[in-house]
Amino acid sequence: MGKTRRYLLEGFARSYLLVFLPFLLIVSLVFLVQISILSSRITLEMTELLQFFGYLLPEIFLYTIPFSLIAALANLFTRLSEENELIALFALGHRPSRLFRMLLPSLLLFCAVLLVISLMLYPQMKQKINAFKQRKLAEATLKISPNKLSQSFGDYHVYVASKDKKGYRDVVLFDNHDPKKHRLFLAKRAVAENNGEHLSLTLYNGIGESSDAHKIQTLRYRRLQIFQYPTLSTRKFLDYRHFWAQAADDKRRRGRLLYFLFISLSPLLTFPLIMAMSIFNPRYRKGHAAVTIFLGAVATYVPAALLNRSGSLILFTLFLSGLILGGFVLLRQRVLRYF
Repeated sequence: MGKTRRYLLEGFARSYLLVFLPFLLIVSLVFLVQISILSSRITLEMTELLQFFGYLLPEIFLYTIPFSLIAALANLFTRLSEENELIALFALGHRPSRLFRMLLPSLLLFCAVLLVISLMLYPQMKQKINAFKQRKLAEATLKISPNKLSQSFGDYHVYVASKDKKGYRDVVLFDNHDPKKHRLFLAKRAVAENNGEHLSLTLYNGIGESSDAHKIQTLRYRRLQIFQYPTLSTRKFLDYRHFWAQAADDKRRRGRLLYFLFISLSPLLTFPLIMAMSIFNPRYRKGHAAVTIFLGAVATYVPAALLNRSGSLILFTLFLSGLILGGFVLLRQRVLRYF
């Protein structure tokens, strides 16, 4: 049994790496495209790009590990069936239940890794991503270029003639979001500031004018400060326990929690289904690894997506029990009654 287990695990490891590494590269490229879209709005240095990509790794692994596991198991059992190796193992007294026990520790390890990534690492990375985006967008807002139109600061369109170490020179701010009201500010000098809580543009030595359908008001000022939205949230970072504790009252977060739990348990949930579809006698049937992979992916990600949307504990229980019972019933009908 030791040699058989080693043979199965070696075949599984090879099959898994052949699927996981290319799939990881593809998914990483997709996320890099998303980062490039963000970088069109903000400036990212190479170190910041790597930092942001590192924050995305838990989410990338949650896509790649379960799917790669489904594909690896389907390819492994299909190959062993087509090459009559499973028939030889069964002839030697190795029943399918014994093969399940041989691979069970590996499946439990994958479940444990996915639970750590989804329940412990993901909440921290998600909060860091939001803070990173907010900080970089705030910094980008303060970067106003001279002699360039269509720049904005909050509700205002901004134009500056020049820039030096002391700030901006000859500044124009115009707001016409409300067609019935207009606001115009002119200033000799302006300074953009970020105090960690608010963005502000301080105007010096200028004139302002506001108008509506009934009146026009003119303001002369020596110093005028215009605020924008807060740059950083004042909320503290939550540890994973407090982060998921909010799932009790927050339907959206509860749906995300159920989604992660279902994905993390998918190695055990889909294994009977994969065995039922991949173990066969090559004299009477042909292998369809692609169909098995597709069905395994659908059985994993479609219920997970519904749980993410609904946040229903009842659906979670139904999907969990349905996938386990359905997999074992199919395994009994297609495999156990013959081997």
